[in-house]
This record gives sequence, C-alpha cells and structure tokens, in this order.
Amino acid sequence: MPSKAITEKFEHASTSDPWRPARESAPSVVRAQDPTVARWLGLSGLLLVTVGSVALVANASGRASWVGPVGASLCSVAGLALLLFHSAWDADLQVRRMYGVLGFLWLAAGIVVSLIWATDANGKVLFGTYFLPYGFTCLTLALFFLMSFTRNETEPAWRKTLVGVLGGVGLALALAGFVGGNISENFLLPYGLVLTVLGVFYLWAFVGLQGPDSDLGHRAGVALGVLGLLAILFALGRSVLPPLFFSWRWLSTRPDSYFVPSGLILLSLGLAYAGLSAALCSDNRTVVLFRRELAALFYSPLAYIVLFSFAVISWWFFWQFVANLYRTVSLEDIMEPIITRYLLAWFPVICVIITVPVLTMRLLSEEHRTGTLEVLLTAPVGEWTVVLSKFLAALVFYLMIWAPWGLCLLALRVEGGQPFEYRPLLSFYLMTACTGAAFLSMGLFFSSLTRSQIAAAVLTFMGMLLLTAMYFAKELLAQSQPTGASPWVAVATHISYLDLWITSLLGEITPKFYVFPISVTVLWLFLTTKVLESRKWR
Repeated sequence: MPSKAITEKFEHASTSDPWRPARESAPSVVRAQDPTVARWLGLSGLLLVTVGSVALVANASGRASWVGPVGASLCSVAGLALLLFHSAWDADLQVRRMYGVLGFLWLAAGIVVSLIWATDANGKVLFGTYFLPYGFTCLTLALFFLMSFTRNETEPAWRKTLVGVLGGVGLALALAGFVGGNISENFLLPYGLVLTVLGVFYLWAFVGLQGPDSDLGHRAGVALGVLGLLAILFALGRSVLPPLFFSWRWLSTRPDSYFVPSGLILLSLGLAYAGLSAALCSDNRTVVLFRRELAALFYSPLAYIVLFSFAVISWWFFWQFVANLYRTVSLEDIMEPIITRYLLAWFPVICVIITVPVLTMRLLSEEHRTGTLEVLLTAPVGEWTVVLSKFLAALVFYLMIWAPWGLCLLALRVEGGQPFEYRPLLSFYLMTACTGAAFLSMGLFFSSLTRSQIAAAVLTFMGMLLLTAMYFAKELLAQSQPTGASPWVAVATHISYLDLWITSLLGEITPKFYVFPISVTVLWLFLTTKVLESRKWR
C-alpha cells in the first residue's frame, strides 16, 4: 500500500551558467592627451612665418610694407621656432607626415641652393656662392624638422629611411668639408668649417636616433672617431712635417705657416669628431658619467634660459657692432682686429661673472643635499671620475654659450663680402676655454664644500669678483710705478683673465699666458677630489 506521506520536492539546479563579472584587462587603455597647446603654438607660428615671409618679399622688391626688414626677420624666426616646437610634440599621423614633407623640401632646397654656382668678373666659376647663408639655413631647418619627424614616426620602414637619409647627408657634408679643407685653405674658411660642423650634427642625430647600442649605431660612432683621428693626423702632419723637412734641408724654400689658422681649425674639428665618438660609444666610467651630467644640464630649464640669454646678448652686441661699422667714414679707418670692438665689453664680462656660479652651484651641493652623493661614491667609480665628469660637462656647456658670438662674425664675413682678420677669434676662443676651465673648477670646488646651492653660488661669485678685480689692481700698480719697475704688474697680468682676453685678441698663441689658468684648473680639481675623499671616509 503506497504511503501518503507528504514529501518535499526539490527543484533541480538550473543548467545555465550563473552570472559572473567581466574579466579585468588591466591596465586599461588610456587615450593619449591631445597636444592642444602645441597645436595652437604651431598655428601661431604659421601665421608669423606667413607675415614675415610676405614682408621680406615686399621689402626685397621695393614695395611698401608696414613691417620692416628687422621685424619681418624676427617674425619669421619666431614662427619657425614655434613650428619646430609643434613638430616635436604633435605625433599625429597627418601632422608628423606634413612636417616630414616640409623637412624633405628644406633638404632639397638646401642641396640645390648649395650647388648653384656663379661667375666673377673674370669669368671664373665660383661654386657654393649661395651656400652661406641660404643653403646653410635650409640644411639646418631640414635637420630639425626631420629629427622631429623621425622621433614621432612609429612605422619601421619610414623610420629606417629617415635615419638613413640623415646619416648619408651627414657623411657627405663631413667628407666635403674635410677633403675640401685639406685641398684649399680658401675653401676651409668659411665653407669647409661650416660643412664639417653641420655634418657632425647630422651624424650625431643619425647615431642618436639609430641608437649607439645597436650594431649600425656603434659602427657609425666608431667611424666618427676614425674620421676625427684622420683629420687630426693630417692637421698635425701638414703643420709639423714641412718645417721639419726644411730644417733638414729636404726643402729648398721655407714653407708657409699652416698651423694658424688652417691646422688649428682642422685639429679642433677632428677633436670634436673624436670626442663625439667617444661620448657616444665609449663605456669608460668617466665618459658615461659625463653623458649623465651633460644630459642633466639640458634637462634643467636653467640651461635653456642661459643659452637663450647669451644668444640674445650676442645678437644685440653684433647689431651695435655692425651699426658702428656703417658709421665709419671709410674702410681705411677700421683698424684690425675689428672683432676687438665686438668681443670686449663690460656687459659680457658681467654675464660671465653671473653665469659661472649658476652653472656650478648645483654640481656637487645638490648631490650632497639629496643624498645621492653617498650613493655615487659607493659605486665602483673613483673620486677623480666623479669630479672630471662634472667638470667636463660644465665646460662643454660653457663653450656652447660662446658659440653664437662666433656665428655672428661668420655672418659678417658672408654678408659683408670682405675678409677680416679672423685669427684673433681663434686665439680668443682658445683663451676663453682655458680661463673658463679655471672658473668652472673653482665653482666646482665651492660646490663640494656645502650642501647649499646658494652658499656655493655666493662663494663662486665672490671668487669671480676677486679675479675681475685683479685687472684694476694691475692698472693701479702700472700707474703708480714706472713701466717694468714692479714684477707684480706681470704677475697681476697673468692672473687677470681680462688681460689674458685682451692679449689673446692680438691673434697670437703665447704659451706663457696659458700656464696660470691651466695650473689653477688642475689645483681646484685636485682640491675638489680631496674634499670628496674626506667625505667618503667620514
């Protein structure tokens, strides 16, 4: 008999899958922020370039324009700077390709303009007549726009082609400058010098974009060093061997002096190529730390402020210098060296007195304040390595801020069409490098004494004032006693960097005047090393 008990019925579980949340796919894709500010600046730059170009064409054709030649030039330069800023920051496909096409157009224009020739009054063909300044300007703008294009390009085929173009153009410029400069001294200045300098920047961009760690980048960096060493050997050989052969009576006529200026220029260019090769490819600890310190300087906005300020100051003094030349009644009234009127002024001296503390105040004091100095000293590097790397980085930057002064004089030679005595410029730059090394080593020493940047800057500023005061002390000694009666006048002359600058503008390289700044540089670097050694053993 079946049971009538009530039994509970259970529902069977559903066969469908229960709900579950969606799987996380972190990190989430974040949309890149549009470079709105860069695009507005690029639009403003396009407007300025248009206004400046139209005004320049109107002034050149003799038509009336409400913007003068100076204002039009400033508008064009400012507009191109804004366009370069936009090209560097906006990686949009259409934008970067547009700027890439613009870079290739500048490159083609630079090559075509540089190859155009003209004839003189005697019917002689003159190649490279329009290279300065038109070809040089086009090639420089092409380098900047193509670098921005390559930096933002993501497709490997495009990027490989662009890097190859930069390397090929750089190699052609370097070979043309070195080979032509060795063949003809007239070609070396100014064409060979400009070609080799422009070539090193193209090759630098090629190695940097290719990557010095890659096989091709490493080989290209080594090739840079080989080219620089060959230039050094040729310069030294042509400077030393002919006088030596004449002294051995192997030559019947005394050879002309080659070292100044051609040999010195080629030697400096060769050292620049060899130094760039070592900086890019060497694994030496000093070189690696030097790259780190130089990059740290350029990551700081203070570096760009200093560079821009010196460029503006050099342009202003060059403007006043050219205006004074135009006021001269005749060219016979202009006494050589004419660059003395341009380089010697109190305002650039004041700028140097202020710039040296600014450059050196953070080199070691900031490392000590943040605690990274202890970490650096415990690394497998010596004190001399740390000191030399920071000193060389500051010295390279110091020499860079003086570059616009020489470029302005190069523009004077090209536009004026008249040669002037340029040997004082070479000796002045050599003396500036030696005295600058003394300044920076002193600032580096004061920076090692304290963790306060302000205290280091004040001490360096006082040292610069003391060195400047030696000029006035020498003048007082010379006026109070007969000429040559006091040996302290000669001592003060060797200590006063202003007297050394004035002496170097005579166009002569006198070794005795370089002894004091070089000796002081070695002394300050030695003392800085001893300060670091004492802190290491505390």
